[in-house]
Amino acid sequence: MPAKKATTKKVVPAKKLKIMVSSTVYGSESDLEQIYGLLKGYGYEVIMSKEGTVYVPIGSSPTQACLKAVEDCDLFLGIIFPRYGSGITHKEFQKALELDKPRWFITHHFVPFSREILKQFMYTSTNKRIKTFKLNRNGVMDSEKVIDMYNDAIQNDLDPKKRKSNWAQPFFRTSEIMPFINTQFNDLEKRREELSEYNKTKKK
Repeated sequence: MPAKKATTKKVVPAKKLKIMVSSTVYGSESDLEQIYGLLKGYGYEVIMSKEGTVYVPIGSSPTQACLKAVEDCDLFLGIIFPRYGSGITHKEFQKALELDKPRWFITHHFVPFSREILKQFMYTSTNKRIKTFKLNRNGVMDSEKVIDMYNDAIQNDLDPKKRKSNWAQPFFRTSEIMPFINTQFNDLEKRREELSEYNKTKKK
C-alpha cells in the first residue's frame, strides 16, 4: 500500500489587535509619528487620523468615521495635549468610556497643572461644573474643554471606588511617553490574552 501523505495543518495567523490612538494633531505631529511607529513595530494595527488609518464609511462625516473607529478598535489610547481642536477627540474619549473599551490615557503636564489652578473658577464649592466659565485662548491651552476632557478620562464625576481604566500618565517631553507605551503595549500576546478574558467578563 502506498504510504499516506503527511498532512500539514494550515496555521492561520492571529488577527492583529487594533489600537486606536485618539488625540488632537496640530502641533504634535512628530510626537504622534513616533507613537505610531512604536505601536506598529510591536505588531498592532494602529488607527490614527494623523496617519490616515481611520476607515471612512461611505457617506459618513469625520465625526461619524472617528466614532465608528472607536467602536471597531480593540484597545484605546487617548492622548491629552493642551489643545482642544474641533472637539472630535473629546467625543472619541466619551465613546470609549460609553463602550467601556480597554483604555489608557496620557496627558501633557500642562493639563493637570492648569486644572488645579482653574478648579476654583470652574467649580462650585460642591464640585459642580460652572458652565458659564470660559477660558480665553492662550499660549498654554486653547480651551477650558481640555480640562473637561481630562476629567472625563479620569472619571472625575464618579466615586473613586467605581473608577476603572482611568490611568492618565503625565508627560512633558516625548521621551517621557515612550517608557509608558513600551511597558503597556510591547507584549502584544499578553494583551491579547487579557482582552479575551476581559471580553468574556463583559458578556456575563
